[in-house]
Amino acid sequence: MRKIRKFKITLHYKEILRRLRGAGIDLRAAGFNDESELAVFLTSLHAALEPGVVYEFLEGQNMELNGLGLDYKMSSLCALTLGGKIDEEIAKIINPQALVIANIALMEFLRTAIMFMADVVNDDAKKEEFETENYTIIAVPQFNYSNQPKFIREAKQIEVALAKELLPVLLDRLNGAKVGIKYQEGQLVPKNTIVFVIPWKKKKGKK
Repeated sequence: MRKIRKFKITLHYKEILRRLRGAGIDLRAAGFNDESELAVFLTSLHAALEPGVVYEFLEGQNMELNGLGLDYKMSSLCALTLGGKIDEEIAKIINPQALVIANIALMEFLRTAIMFMADVVNDDAKKEEFETENYTIIAVPQFNYSNQPKFIREAKQIEVALAKELLPVLLDRLNGAKVGIKYQEGQLVPKNTIVFVIPWKKKKGKK
């Protein structure tokens, strides 16, 4: 059964600040006199988010997932986006250091969204006396101004060329357009969109 959901993302300001410090970001070089000005900037990015997800529970053999080399008996296929407005806001940023900050913030927004969705799917699985495994990424945004985040780097990922072949079919199955997701000229639109699958498995002790 396909489901469509709009949701809110919490602004984890302290977590973003921790990541910025870890990356050695110079706030003044990015055009901010102090952390209060940074907070205003991050709040404006957060306000531009329009998160949405469309997902579907799959059971048995699935031709599309098999084509990606995934042999899950039960799983949830998800297409999640932060919306197009945030892309427009980031396109206005000229300062290279500010772009790095924006991308680090986007990573945290996207991580929060994926964790939210993982919890939703896990709750669905529990109702059926199942549990979920770690997600597999089919398509993910390219972060040009900072390193790929841990939650993406450590996840299983489908080879890019193979994923591109099947993305149009997967998005058509999910009806990604319901949350504004399209596949145009070999790219996901909006840019800050991720497609992934969450496998289900029987709970330990259950037959």
